[in-house]
Order: sequence, then structure tokens, then C-alpha cells
Amino acid sequence: MKAKIIGYGASGKAAESYLVARGVETVVVADANEKVVDDYDFCVVSPGVPSEQVQHEKVPIVPEVELPFYCEPKLKPKCMVAVTGTNGKTTIVNQIYQMCSLAQKKVVLCGNIGVPVSKVAKNLNGAIAVVEVSSFMLEQTRLLHPHIAVLTNITADHLDRHQNMFNYIQCKSRIAAQQTRRDCLIVNYDDINARAVGEKIASGHGPRVIWYSTQKVVSGYYVRDGQIWEKFGRRARALDVVGNLGGMPHTVSNALAVIAVGRRLHLPLNKIMRACRYRAQPHRLELVADFQGVAFYNDSKATNMAATLAAVQSIKMPICLILCGLSKGQDYTELLTRLPNHVEKVLVFGAIRDTVMTLAQSLKLSNVVAVTDLVSAVKRAAEIVSKPGVVLFSPSGSSFDQFLNYEHRGDEFKKVVAEITNQVPQYSLLTDANL
Repeated sequence: MKAKIIGYGASGKAAESYLVARGVETVVVADANEKVVDDYDFCVVSPGVPSEQVQHEKVPIVPEVELPFYCEPKLKPKCMVAVTGTNGKTTIVNQIYQMCSLAQKKVVLCGNIGVPVSKVAKNLNGAIAVVEVSSFMLEQTRLLHPHIAVLTNITADHLDRHQNMFNYIQCKSRIAAQQTRRDCLIVNYDDINARAVGEKIASGHGPRVIWYSTQKVVSGYYVRDGQIWEKFGRRARALDVVGNLGGMPHTVSNALAVIAVGRRLHLPLNKIMRACRYRAQPHRLELVADFQGVAFYNDSKATNMAATLAAVQSIKMPICLILCGLSKGQDYTELLTRLPNHVEKVLVFGAIRDTVMTLAQSLKLSNVVAVTDLVSAVKRAAEIVSKPGVVLFSPSGSSFDQFLNYEHRGDEFKKVVAEITNQVPQYSLLTDANL
């Protein structure tokens, strides 16, 4: 057999290695428009390649996330847990992986987390496969069949690729497309778009929908009176206290999703709760330094407005917020009008600077200021924020205008902070710095 691979990043290279190991002749094509003389039997597409670029193909289109299941129909994980959503999915898959490991289960973590599925295909048989799935991956899936799927939230993101929210929501809802009545879809009730998807699926003949919420009593998992509750039917059971989950709305919400997965997998409750204990993730509200009354937080992983809003809402002290990056089609009016009052100043640089400044002027927001680069933003923020206060680097845009990725961007922020403060990170939790 012969295969064509479009996109030669991490996914494309992993797909090539997988196919070569199976004796399949491969043709690597970086550009989807490049012509290939030889015939081929199927086409493997990396997540970064939009569907319209491969519409002309006359052979089966196989997204990399499905490649092992396309080539090996008998490949059967013991259980596939797939997690998608705009925000929170990386934290959730990491905690699910840790939870399964603590319970001494054979578990494989892969997908959008940075480990292509085809790279770990040989380990999937009989394992719990925990897969982070992006909207780019879901765009062309036909075989992906999670026994347990999680939908965290759907807020404006990647609209430069999906063009509008309807298309984006449709992509995310594909997480349940192959599920049957034996499967379950775990949905965040608090997010209006995710809830709409869940309600539509619940009204059909597809998977069982299990809800989680930090605000409402739902059929599933929720918070009330400082405790985590499980409720199906009339009876509710208290599982544990909320205090160990990080104390921020998004950390509690993420933990509820993990708990729902763990209970579905019939894992010991003590292992579930241990895995859900909040730990600061690199580049996600990561405390870099606390210097002369100013705490510096690296939230470079916030590549959309919803992530930035969650960050500013989780901190109750005066904030100087730093924005930058590519907008990905977002309308920044929503962000600027929803910032809480304790965000004193907003500094903006990079590709979104002119757009944000034009909006700020039209909204008569005098606290939004343009700066030239990251160094000037950090130095100015440290000077003008009220003390005690927080300099929060939560860009709200993707990193590719000036940086290799969000990790590179966050590392550069930490370097600048280190130069200013001559400090290394001291804390792992917001509460450790009395925030």
C-alpha cells in the first residue's frame, strides 16, 4: 500500500514512522497543493491542515488521530477517554492520566497533549487511552470512538480557521459522533454552548449525558456547601470537600470532570481525589516571582479570551494585565467590556495591538495602553500596578506572531521577570502567595 502524508510537523513525522514500521510506502508532502505523481491508497492529514485543502483528494482522508485505528481495525483500547473543549482539556487529561496511574491501570496519554496517537499505537491494546482532542483533529474524524468523552466548554477560539462559532461548535460536538448508548458524554453544564450540545445529544439516541457544574444541582457531579456531590436519580452522595481542588472556579470545574471520568471507570475514590488536587501547570497561572509587593504570573497558555477572563477572575488583587499575540478571529470587545474592576491597567503589544487599541478608544477605555514589546510591557507593568498587586501575563492570543509557541512565549516572560527581580519561582499555588 501507499500513503500520502500532508503536513510534516510532529503528527506527520509520527505518522510516517508508524507507516514505515508497518511496511507502507509513504509520500510526505508538506504542501497540500503539491502534486504527487505516484498513486496512493489513502491520505494522512495532520491537524494543522484545514479540510478545504484536501477536498480534492479522491482517496480516503485519515486524520492522524485515527491512523492506527484505520490501519489496524482490531486495535482495541480497554477504554478510550477523549477530552475536548476550548479550555481546560490539557489539565483534565493530565489528571485523568495520573488518576489511572495511581490506580495502577495500564494507561496511555496522547493526542493534542504533544504525543501523536500513531507514536504510541503499539501501547494502546488493552490500555486506557486518554486522548486530548482539538477542534482541528475533530474536523475530519470518522472512526474516533471514545467510550467516555468530555466536553469542557466552547468559547470563541480558532475562528480564523473555522470562520464562525457555528462551525466551531459543530467540530467540537463531533467528539460524540461515533458514540453509542453504551458510552457516555460528560458535559460542563455551566458553559452555555457545551450545555446546548449536551442537551441536543441527550434528546437523541446517542450516549448517556452526565453533567458537572460548580453552580447548579445537576444529574451528575456538582458543588454545594463546600462539598462535591454525586447525584443520579433522587439520591445524592457527598464525595469529598472542595478545599483540595485549588479554590478557583476553573480548577474546581476541571476536577469535577476528572471525578466524573474516574467514577465511570470505577476507580477507588481516594485515587480519584488525590489526582484532582490542584497543581499549578507550567504556563497556566504559574507564579514566577513575588518582588517588592508585586506577584508576577505567567499564563502564556491563555491563547483565547475565555482563558484570560478566567485568569483575571481567579485573582482578587489589583492587576496589570499584559495582552499580546494573534487574535484567531476573536472580537476583543467581549474581553475589554468584561474585565473586572480590579484590572487596573491593560498593556498590549504584538499583532493584536492595533485592533485592541482601536476598540479601547471606541469604548473610551483610558486604562488600555499600547507598548512596543514584552520587555517594555513587563517593566512598565511592574512600575504602575498598585502594591500589593499582580502583573498577569495572560495574552489571550496565539503566540505565532513573535514566538515559536506558547511555551517559548512563557519562558521569555519568565526570563524578563528574572532579570527584573533576580528571583526564581517560589510558589505553586495562588494561596501560597496570599492571593
